[in-house]
Amino acid sequence: MDKWLTRALSYPGINKDSLAQEKLYWIASVAVTTMILCLTIVYHIVFPQLRIIIYYGLFLTAIYIQGVVLPLIIHSVGVRYQFINSVLVEVATLICILKLGGIPNSGGLIFVGLAIVFFTLNFREKSHSVWIFIIYVITIIIAGILHPYLTVPAEMTPAVNISLFVINLLWISGFAGVFIMNFISQRVKLEQFESFRLRELDEARTKLYTNMTHEFRTPLTIILGMADLIAEKPEKWLDEGLKKIENNSKILLHLVNQMLDLSKLEKGVMPINMIQGDIVLYIRYLIELFNSVAESKQISLKYLPHPGHLIIDYDPDKILEIVSNIISNALKYTQTGGHVEVRTDLAGKTDQNFRIIISDNGPGIPEDKVPYIFDRFFRIENPAIPSVRGSGLGLALTQELVKLLNGSIGVESAPGVGTEFIVSLPVTNNAPFFDDTRPFEIKSVSTFLTHHEKLTPAPKSGEAIRPNKPLLLIVEDSRDVIQYLYHILEPDFNVLTALNGREGVNKAVEFVPDIILSDIMMPEMDGIELLNSIKNDVRTSHIPVVILTARADVASRIEGLKKGADAYIAKPFNKEELQLQLKKLIELRMKMQERYAIGHFIDHTDEEYELEDSFMQKIHSIMTEKLKDEKFNIQALCHDLAMSRTQVYRKFKSLTNKTVSDYLRSLRLHKAKEILMTSKYNVTETAYMTGFKNLSHFSKVFTREFGIKPSDFNK
Repeated sequence: MDKWLTRALSYPGINKDSLAQEKLYWIASVAVTTMILCLTIVYHIVFPQLRIIIYYGLFLTAIYIQGVVLPLIIHSVGVRYQFINSVLVEVATLICILKLGGIPNSGGLIFVGLAIVFFTLNFREKSHSVWIFIIYVITIIIAGILHPYLTVPAEMTPAVNISLFVINLLWISGFAGVFIMNFISQRVKLEQFESFRLRELDEARTKLYTNMTHEFRTPLTIILGMADLIAEKPEKWLDEGLKKIENNSKILLHLVNQMLDLSKLEKGVMPINMIQGDIVLYIRYLIELFNSVAESKQISLKYLPHPGHLIIDYDPDKILEIVSNIISNALKYTQTGGHVEVRTDLAGKTDQNFRIIISDNGPGIPEDKVPYIFDRFFRIENPAIPSVRGSGLGLALTQELVKLLNGSIGVESAPGVGTEFIVSLPVTNNAPFFDDTRPFEIKSVSTFLTHHEKLTPAPKSGEAIRPNKPLLLIVEDSRDVIQYLYHILEPDFNVLTALNGREGVNKAVEFVPDIILSDIMMPEMDGIELLNSIKNDVRTSHIPVVILTARADVASRIEGLKKGADAYIAKPFNKEELQLQLKKLIELRMKMQERYAIGHFIDHTDEEYELEDSFMQKIHSIMTEKLKDEKFNIQALCHDLAMSRTQVYRKFKSLTNKTVSDYLRSLRLHKAKEILMTSKYNVTETAYMTGFKNLSHFSKVFTREFGIKPSDFNK
């Protein structure tokens, strides 16, 4: 019933509070109409002589049945209509009371007026309820003043009057009680909804501040890191380091400017500096600034301008921010090989609106998210749409700037098809004329492009694996951060890199690194998901994972540690601290390797090493079962484990610091030693029982392992 009523009474633009009131008014109208119609029929049967009561009942039925039918046909029936109906009921009630000879002889109809007052508590305009109460009081005063001059109809006997009084008082009291309880219940629900909404707003605000912190900490990491590298090796890093420091300083400045602009817009102190010029030419110039970005991503960026020149008033700085924000989003979300198109035209009957239409064929926006994309504290988090680095302020600022220019902005999107933004601005020609032959002065576009799209190529990694160095996998979506980490860690590690969580997981499974260093906020799969995948996959569960992130809040740290992170380091970080943390984690692996000496771990399995113990126990069982098989080797073991040779080799070497062959030979020798100590089998029989067919070789490796010949041991 509630779902049907929600669909029936909803209309574009209605909010939840108004919808709840509309439903309450409709339900109350149904209840009142049904009650009055039933009573009218009863009065017609029991008191057929009281025509005035029957006419009064039919009139009220006609009034309230409109409240049932009209809202289902005409959406957003005005509160003024509801107010007028209530006034008519109060007036009709007064007339009926006067016809019956006054308040004492009206059968309790005076309480109908009071019920109407309760009924109007549902009105959105509370002043209407006050006016209805005033009208009700006036009707009582009028009825009291005119009472001496009224005549009681003969059919209104004392018995009839008492009967009507009891019936009316009972049904009106019951209705008023139910209505008030329902009204209170609805108010409680509205308060709960408001509380939930405020909680969501607070959570969204907290998330925004967390994202903003991330955006500040990442460039700060690069700035401080490059400053260290310049100080250590100025001849190598001076030029490149200074350039990166400058670029990332501009990123910080851009973020600060966005926040300040929003603050100015809120306070209404953002200045408008309109000029009159060719806006088509200006937008063409802005789009050309993004050509290199589009080409680097192999995205087609087209401009379909309004034909000819179009001289109108516009604010260059505001148009720059509006167009750049939308185009930048389109380029970030559109996949390689896609297209972004910008169109400009005039709209309206008299061409009074200038429109900028920016469309792409990216992943699109989920339908239920579209109404909220301009909210400052709202960010889309959908697995179908890769997470893109950003503060989440761009579209909120864009909308506020469009409103400041007395324009409007809308969006149409379909998942899997694309997104289209439409900016509509009024056409005026009142500002000072701007000479288009002069070069445009664009102060902030370089900052904008640096912040959003310019990326340093990632260093090549993993090309030459040095056998004496541990293998480190860096998973980070900022190529500048990757470059800095690569240069400070490469002397001590073989380095692999990945630009997002999904690529990181794939490389971890393929190469089985000795340690992983991962960011949290990344495209396609974030660091927490990566951590969960790594720690729950038997092929990679043993790998230490260090979370290196700008999300330094306690909740994020706790979440990462709960998922199995071995360390958590916040950006900007100290280089020596990071290097020491990685070194200590590598050293801790030695303890794990001691644990997996031949069979020792089986006797003391614990939760911390559950997956590793299970893996080693499985290998131990397979090897023990195949001890007699001289041909059993790593290929056969990989087949039984359903893992590749590289995965088995890397994981096994990490856990035991031995190769599979060395471990198998050691296991066979320990088994041979046990047989010789506890049984009457001779050396030859023992050798064959443990997979050694060459007695000379068996004697040689046995003596090397235990310092005594097997023949002497047997004695």
